[in-house]
Amino acid sequence: MLSVEDNELMTRVGPGTPMGTLMRLYWMPAVLSAEVTKDGVPHRTRLLGEDLLVFRVFSGNVGVISPSCPHRGASLYFGRNEEEGLRCVYHGWKFDIHGECVDMPSEPPESNFGSKVQLSHYLASERNGIIWIYMGPDQGNPPELPQLEWNMVPESQVYLSKRVAQNNFMQTIEGEIDSSHSGFLHRQFDKADRSSSSGLPSMNANDVGTLVGDPKAQISLPNNQQGMIYKMRDKHPRFETLDTDYGVLIGARRNAEEDSFYWRITNFYLPFHTMIPPYGENPVLSGHSYMPMDDHHVLALCFTYNPKEPLTEGQLDYLNFGPRPGQQGLHPTVDAFLPALTKPEGAWWPKHNIENDFNIDWEAQKTDRFSGLPGTWPQDSGMQETMGFIYDRSREHLGISDTAIIRTRKRLIQAAKNLRDYGIKPSSVDDSGVYYTRSAAVVLPRAIDWVEGSLSSRVASPGVNHSAV
Repeated sequence: MLSVEDNELMTRVGPGTPMGTLMRLYWMPAVLSAEVTKDGVPHRTRLLGEDLLVFRVFSGNVGVISPSCPHRGASLYFGRNEEEGLRCVYHGWKFDIHGECVDMPSEPPESNFGSKVQLSHYLASERNGIIWIYMGPDQGNPPELPQLEWNMVPESQVYLSKRVAQNNFMQTIEGEIDSSHSGFLHRQFDKADRSSSSGLPSMNANDVGTLVGDPKAQISLPNNQQGMIYKMRDKHPRFETLDTDYGVLIGARRNAEEDSFYWRITNFYLPFHTMIPPYGENPVLSGHSYMPMDDHHVLALCFTYNPKEPLTEGQLDYLNFGPRPGQQGLHPTVDAFLPALTKPEGAWWPKHNIENDFNIDWEAQKTDRFSGLPGTWPQDSGMQETMGFIYDRSREHLGISDTAIIRTRKRLIQAAKNLRDYGIKPSSVDDSGVYYTRSAAVVLPRAIDWVEGSLSSRVASPGVNHSAV
């Protein structure tokens, strides 16, 4: 359980809150580059309790500004995106990407009033299909973008999707780092092997494959089907955790063979990124950035990438349209959203949501899948949203299988308190290289330490030091 005070500190993210102040030290990958076009329509988003407009001027540069015109408060969403600025259609005041008022045609020519007007704005930086937003105090000297591998590879090697969830950000993170729920919530009853040419993991695989040995690391990499069998066969993993310079390293241990353990190793990266383990020798990895829109909503950016080569046509088809008709995977399918709404991130509100019980299929719960919910992300989000916007964690009863959740909460809360009480920033703020790691799924001899034994599988690039603290 968590005290009411610590729960409040962890989940409140608005301006001036300890957790919100911590998160403002970091860049947020909130907007897809394709969502803002030159001289095009502004994009509405909301981050850390603030509504924002993101727009691209003709030169290609991106601005992130307050949506309210400082003149009379009219919405700049309706503004004319023209000649390197956004012009309010109410009285014609025009603002550049730095929030400077560059034209005030409603004022007489001799007026110098425009030079005194400044629109709230934040920095934007773009890399490989993502617009990152920095809302921190060092607008003149921001930190580097984090070297998260999914955003370091070319765009052809990564698939990205977004969705809005109606709960606080920590409930989504806790679902992702909890390896014990997958054998229940995501379980399929039938044993038909629905694996496809996509090369992505199937929840229904039953074919036992061979193990690929790595003598240098003394590990074996189970194929997709073998890893799933270990998970289905041992539904009560033992967890071990370790604080690292980037966040928390989480190991979930299951029995493999008589002399080995199957380890699924997840990364939590400060302040809201995750990477879930792959399935054996499959090089494709996935995870999320769970960015708080406010205390009650989270913007979930999901990534799937191949660090070695472009995603195949079959993989992209799988990611766009799901594992089978009517079923959702880790990513929302392209038809999984409500018609565009006039609210922040209005294109990314899912049609499977708490207002319609996530379209649960009660007959499917009896015959096809353990939960009856239509696929991976609705299963996760269904559990997280039904806790309420902010669950009262003083009422919960945590067990041994919740070790990763307990450790991650402590890591975040302590980071926020260190910043509030002593002005100490996490080292990861100014050291972008610590993020250049991967998750892993390995079979290790029982006598081998899981942290050392999995190191070669977790290092994203040779020569980068990822020391634990």
